Amino acid sequence: MNFLPVIIYSLLYAALNVSGAALVKSELASFKLVFVKDYIQFLFRWKVMVGFTIILLSALVLFKALSIARFSVVNPVATGINFAFTLAMGYFAFNDRISLTHIFGLALILAGIIIISMAERV
Repeated sequence: MNFLPVIIYSLLYAALNVSGAALVKSELASFKLVFVKDYIQFLFRWKVMVGFTIILLSALVLFKALSIARFSVVNPVATGINFAFTLAMGYFAFNDRISLTHIFGLALILAGIIIISMAERV
C-alpha cells in the first residue's frame, strides 16, 4: 500500500475539520448558550453553518482515506494529525496555553504515526 495518499487525505481532513471547528468556536465567543432557543439560533448563524459544512467536507475526505486503506491505519494517522492541527489552532487562533505535557503527548502521537507508516512499508 502506498502510504502517501493516506497522509495527504489525513492532512486535508485535519485541516478542514479543525478549520470548521475553529469557525464554530469563534462564534461562541459572542453568543451565550443557555436555553434551547439559544442553541437553535446559534445553529443558524452563517459562520456556524459554514463551519459545519466544512466539518462535513472533512468527513467526506476521511471517508475517501478509509476507502483506500485499512481502518487500523487511517484512523490513528488522521486522529494524530488532527490533534496536532488542533493544538496549533488553539495556540495561534485562540491563545490557548500549550504545556510541556501537550508537547510530549504530541511527540508520542507523531512517533506512533511514524511507527505505523514504517509497519505499512514492510
